[in-house]
Amino acid sequence: MGALLVAAGLLSAPATGVAGAEPAAVSGGEAPAVSATEAVAVSGAAVSVGDAPAAGVQPRTVTLVTGDRVVVSGEAVGSFRPGPGRDHVTFHTTHRDGRLNVVPEDALKGIAAGKLDPRLFDVTGLIEAGYDDARSDHVPLIVTGTPTTGLRAARALPGAVATHAPKADVGATFRQLLADPGVTRVWLDGVLRPSLDRSTTQIGAPAAWQAGLTGKGVRVAVLDGGVDGDHPDLTGKEVAERNFTDDPDTTDLTGHGTHVAATIASGGRTYRGVAPDARILDGKVCGANGCPQSAILAGVQWAVDEGADVVNLSLGGYDSPGVDPLEEAINQLTEKTGTLFVVAAGNGGRSRSIDSPGSADAALTVGAVRHDDDLAHFSSRGPRNGDDAVKPDITAPGLNIVAAKAAEGTLGTPVGRRHASLSGTSMATPHVAGAAALLAQRHPDWTGAQLKAVLMASAKPNPALTVFEQGTGRVDLSRAITANVGATPVSVTFEEQLWPHHDDTPVTKTVTYRNDGPEPVTFDLAVELRGPNGAAAPAGLLTVTPAKVTVPAGGTTAVAVTADTRVGAVDGVYSGAVVGGPTRVPVSLAREVESYDIAIENIDADGNPALDNSTALVGMDNDTYENLYGPDGTATARVPKGQYMARAVIRAWPKTWVLARPVLTVDADHTRYTFDARVAKPVRVTAPDPAAAPMIGDINVSRLLNGRRVVLNTAFIGGFGDMALGHVGPTLTDQELTVSIGAQFQSPPVDGTPTHYRFRWMEQGAVPTGYTRAPTAAELAEVRTTFAPGPADRQYLHSGNASPPDGSGGWSVGLPVPSGGAVVDLVTPDRLTWSWGFQRLSPQYRTEVDYSSFNRTYRLGERHTERFVHPVLGPGLSGYSATYLGVHEDRVTAQVPLINDRDGNLGRGSHESARTSVYRDGRLVGQIRDQWGEFTVPEGEGRYRVEHDIVRDPTAHELSTRVSGAWTFRMATLPDGHGRRLPLSVVRFNPELDAAGSAPAGRLLSVPLAVEQQDGADNGEVGQVRVDVSFDDGKTWRRVPVAGGAALVRHPDASGHVSLRASGADSDGNTFEHTVIRAYKITRK
Repeated sequence: MGALLVAAGLLSAPATGVAGAEPAAVSGGEAPAVSATEAVAVSGAAVSVGDAPAAGVQPRTVTLVTGDRVVVSGEAVGSFRPGPGRDHVTFHTTHRDGRLNVVPEDALKGIAAGKLDPRLFDVTGLIEAGYDDARSDHVPLIVTGTPTTGLRAARALPGAVATHAPKADVGATFRQLLADPGVTRVWLDGVLRPSLDRSTTQIGAPAAWQAGLTGKGVRVAVLDGGVDGDHPDLTGKEVAERNFTDDPDTTDLTGHGTHVAATIASGGRTYRGVAPDARILDGKVCGANGCPQSAILAGVQWAVDEGADVVNLSLGGYDSPGVDPLEEAINQLTEKTGTLFVVAAGNGGRSRSIDSPGSADAALTVGAVRHDDDLAHFSSRGPRNGDDAVKPDITAPGLNIVAAKAAEGTLGTPVGRRHASLSGTSMATPHVAGAAALLAQRHPDWTGAQLKAVLMASAKPNPALTVFEQGTGRVDLSRAITANVGATPVSVTFEEQLWPHHDDTPVTKTVTYRNDGPEPVTFDLAVELRGPNGAAAPAGLLTVTPAKVTVPAGGTTAVAVTADTRVGAVDGVYSGAVVGGPTRVPVSLAREVESYDIAIENIDADGNPALDNSTALVGMDNDTYENLYGPDGTATARVPKGQYMARAVIRAWPKTWVLARPVLTVDADHTRYTFDARVAKPVRVTAPDPAAAPMIGDINVSRLLNGRRVVLNTAFIGGFGDMALGHVGPTLTDQELTVSIGAQFQSPPVDGTPTHYRFRWMEQGAVPTGYTRAPTAAELAEVRTTFAPGPADRQYLHSGNASPPDGSGGWSVGLPVPSGGAVVDLVTPDRLTWSWGFQRLSPQYRTEVDYSSFNRTYRLGERHTERFVHPVLGPGLSGYSATYLGVHEDRVTAQVPLINDRDGNLGRGSHESARTSVYRDGRLVGQIRDQWGEFTVPEGEGRYRVEHDIVRDPTAHELSTRVSGAWTFRMATLPDGHGRRLPLSVVRFNPELDAAGSAPAGRLLSVPLAVEQQDGADNGEVGQVRVDVSFDDGKTWRRVPVAGGAALVRHPDASGHVSLRASGADSDGNTFEHTVIRAYKITRK
């Protein structure tokens, strides 16, 4: 038995709607399941878990800072390999809110002690940052303190060093840093992402201009992807520029930074910026691969050194609880220099989705509103992760904002030749930065904190929105330029008060009003507060005294804001504001829901406290997930009252005991629970072949309560070994509790063909206490799978997994198979749905080819065949239900698979370059350098064209070296919350070729055509399909006849390649065209 992998997560229902839509309900009224998994790994094994990935998900390999490797498809772990010498390390894996984290046991203490950044183990974040192995050969770190470990500095930072740790030996670097007493913290050098005609009027800019305020004499730093200073709207605006990226210069290659700068300071007549006479400091911190935190850290320091009064950061990334280096820098620089940092809230569009560094206390964090001041659907909401603080602070227009388009820019909907329309909190943020510039011109002696306070105090609130959606409201320059009163702090957050609340102590915080005007100001004070259910809070829960204040000219007055959580009966997070005359101070407070301190007692096989233990605790009627450890054998936690499922793992090398408690109730009478290893009995599963080696065993416990399914998985890579299983607590009905137990084995190859055994059995009502199975070959179905050949220096893996009827899933191991050969799998038949996978890995362990098949069923005694990666590889719609082309509100999602194989298996893989483009009425709406994308489009109806294009490395992929597709259709944007699938037709080329993808030269070949259409879309009927052929890689084309549903291709009498192109239309006028360069080979005998 080897390394232990502990995981927990959310299993979504199969994708049935368009991107961004609400998830579909599970059949039978079941909600999406929550899962928690624990697995044991041995060196050299690759383990996978989960259901089929979405069509647009690219498999990624990620090397952690510890040297361990994880291969993922979407949120699912595809395979996992401990680093060298780490066979017996425990790994904790969690799926929460769509993010996958894998944390080795030897990193947990470093994280708990604050020495290791948890983002180092956020696999989702590492992939988002471009730090997967296909795109980065190093782990970028920021190390603070005075390390004695020899580090090669990539960039010197104040009090820190940015370094690139090569993945080849990053595990050694990790151990050195962890042991180095001079290191205070090891951070991930994370990557953030770049997150005007009517809009300036909307925020009251004309009133400021009429007052003579244009931003003259104010410097605004735009830390972004560069600024096109040669654009006519920005001529003469730049006073300094600096490149902090790996790009060769400050050229804006996307148009994002130019659009932001123009929103602030454009001097154009039609699209005038908020502060047209402000001067721009152009700091390029976002390059081709995003915005590294080390570059942004260097950029913010440069900006203040250059005398920036305001710094615009229209960028952000996932915010975890706590303060990261960039948030800390913004807080410190604000305090030391008086600079105001205006930062985008993010485009998460849901509660608790505020991005970092907008989560920094000192940042003026900006959400986005529409032209009618209603909240934009994409604008991130608060409260802030970790402490329920109020964010965003303010809002501004961020939907369909027109501003300058960079010469090299590709983002947005073109408006004429030199402008573009973009949406996002990135567009809202420069409105506020420009407003701050005008206010700084009016009050040159004010600090950034004063500017922030007055902008927030003078904002216009939307009474339909909460402070977690809008802060104090939409920025209002017509009020701000005459306002003199602000408050400190600008918002108030009360710490959560623990349940019960009858004995809570009232908490008072001070708010100080400052008057920078020449006359005293008197105003009444009141509070507004809403409960977690949106209803008005009871009187007395939040109070302010005195009820009326006078703030002297040039002076301050303090008031007391008191939260008395003894008042009221509804628990949860409350939000509101202290309202006084011209000011609003947002407030957040929380009454903890009914909760209890619980204890989990672990007892080993000798009746003593089990010192090596872990317990997964998952809420059945709440969102709690805890992974608990008790160093003395007893783990403690504070959790809400309710129903839970729990699974304890007790270890004493080489033995492991797994104890499942499907029913665990937490209330006033139930707060202590015991898991005793002496209850468990051995698990023994064998294969028909005594020589077969066990590769993995797994146990999945699935409970259903009130439509919510929770799954607890335990998996052992290398088989069950010396493992025991036991049930703790009450049993349930067969409908309420199902248990699936799986095992997989590998036999030695016979004549080059390996045999694999893959088993899964179902139990109900209770978790077996001990388990024994020894199936014979006669009890199994046979599946023979063949694979197309590939390069000899690659590794080829085949995996298979059976899904029980309840969809709880299980683990699978990827086992080696021969290139161009076959494998025989003997599987448990009936009642199960099988999915298969095939991967080809490069010598650097990068995924070059990844194919999946779904929904296979097999009957006892039957023999079945499967094939993978047989040409032609081209556009296709697999049997997996996904939205390949769809619209949700004003967003178009395009993710048509381009390299599905001859048998309809879903194909993904590596490529040299990729591009997805969307056109409306002949104009480019958006383009992304990837083979899938989501695009915001203008409201209304139009004629659309979606294009996909990928180019694959011919040294790694002999066939289908370039594949492209284009589809046209009419479409209108939809109301909020609505989405639909769009008409989509593809043609698969299905010639009979040999195993190498070759056909004889000098002969006529029939190429059958299979038209596939997207399920759930309003497709017309496809008539005639036109087919063209090329024998010179697409340089020249000729039309070939189509008869009887097949194209007739006459091959030249010479070896080479055949490229194919299909085009046509359906009866509704929706068209398609796709091209496969080097679709197959022709060989002269």
